[in-house]
Formats: sequence, structure tokens, C-alpha cells
Amino acid sequence: MSKKDQFDEFLPESKQENLYIEIPAEQRPLEHNRIPSGYEPMGEIELRGRVFRGLASGQVHWWVLITGWIILGSYTLLVCYLAVTSFFWAGLIFLAIAVIPLLVLWKGTTAKLSRRKRRKR
Repeated sequence: MSKKDQFDEFLPESKQENLYIEIPAEQRPLEHNRIPSGYEPMGEIELRGRVFRGLASGQVHWWVLITGWIILGSYTLLVCYLAVTSFFWAGLIFLAIAVIPLLVLWKGTTAKLSRRKRRKR
């Protein structure tokens, strides 16, 4: 055992194995949903869209929905009142635009109530 080449007799016999390496296919990076910057005009529009989508889905808490009715709803009803009492044809355009937040809040409220009814069944 004094020779350096005699260490092989203590190891088990090794079989000849085919060694290979699996290289996975090139994967595309995941497209994460980044939050846009509210300081840019297009980013602000996208953020408003996210907010309205969240309100309309009915997946927000009740206090958020009620606060939306108080803040957005009162402001929208005031603008609708002013558009109707202005007696201008352009007031109809303001009325059509002002009704959008009311529709979003109404859709969110009905979605929230229908989700609650489904849970009770």
C-alpha cells in the first residue's frame, strides 16, 4: 500500500455510464404586471383604469365601496346636476362622462352583493 497506484483496489468497480447534460429550452421571462408611474399622463390613465376595474369587480372591501360612493358618487351627482341644469347641449356630453363613475360603482355594488348571496347558499 505504499505505492500511490494501489488505492483502486479499495474502490468498487465502476460501470461505464453515458454522461449527458440536459439543457432546458430557452424560456421567455415572465411578464409581471408592473405598476405604472402616476406622474406620466399614460401612467395616470392606466392607474385610473386599474382603480375602476377593481371597484367594478366587487373584490374590494365594503368600506372602500362605501367611501367610493360617498366621494366619487357625491362628486358625480353634483356634476350631473350641474350638467342637467346648464341648459346647454354641451351639458349632455358632461352628463355622459359624469355617469361613468356611477356605473362603475353600481356594477361593483351589484357584484359585491351577488358574491355575498352566493356565499350564503
